[in-house]
Amino acid sequence: MWKFLKLPLHLIYVYWRYVLPAYLGRHRMPIEKRYRMIRKATQVIFPVLNIDLTVSDPSKLTAKDSRLIISNHHGMLDPFLMVYLMEHPIRFVSKIEVKKFPIFGKATIAIDAIFIDRRDVRSQVKILETMKTAMLTKHERWVIYPEGTRNKQYSQPMLPFKAGSFKHAMEANMTILPLVAYGFHRPIHPRIHLKRYPVQIDFLPEMTPAMYQGKSTQEVADILTNQYQVKSNQLIEQDTKLLKQIR
Repeated sequence: MWKFLKLPLHLIYVYWRYVLPAYLGRHRMPIEKRYRMIRKATQVIFPVLNIDLTVSDPSKLTAKDSRLIISNHHGMLDPFLMVYLMEHPIRFVSKIEVKKFPIFGKATIAIDAIFIDRRDVRSQVKILETMKTAMLTKHERWVIYPEGTRNKQYSQPMLPFKAGSFKHAMEANMTILPLVAYGFHRPIHPRIHLKRYPVQIDFLPEMTPAMYQGKSTQEVADILTNQYQVKSNQLIEQDTKLLKQIR
């Protein structure tokens, strides 16, 4: 419970110290500076959440090369876990409602996320074309949650990956880096109270353009969904052992 008393104070601090200046400076500050500011905000907040973070291969977090990073999706704060993990700037595709979230909305805008209105198909096409152009012409790293929405059944099967999540990255010949996370849904869950919260980060083998050449987006989505399910099951099994150690 103590974290819920400390968290609001820390959120107010990072909002005024990092998030609001990055948001207001988004038209004049380089993305590298704004990203550093939002990442510092996560580095203030995350210790308050009492997270025990395990990363299987930290070297994958420091790469600068252009790629599509995909991840399973359990909680609202998942994008900021990615910011916390990734040293160099990353960009997101997010639902337009996130813009209105207190603090987190401005933080997401500040790092040049693009927003999709799920009720407006024409708007979606336009935004995704913007993303495609950026992938083709800029040296950027993008993060997508191919399940399409949060999977709130944390220990249940993966939601099938949407084939469209991979379309533009494959057209741009980007390497796909699959990241699998488990446990990050608990630290802010109002009904889960632990002394420490184990969070595991693991990776599947990168999928290079040569590996998906000749495959459809649906074939790639199916392959990765199956691989994610196997790895997710392994993390859930390990999570059970980690929870026993802290109780």
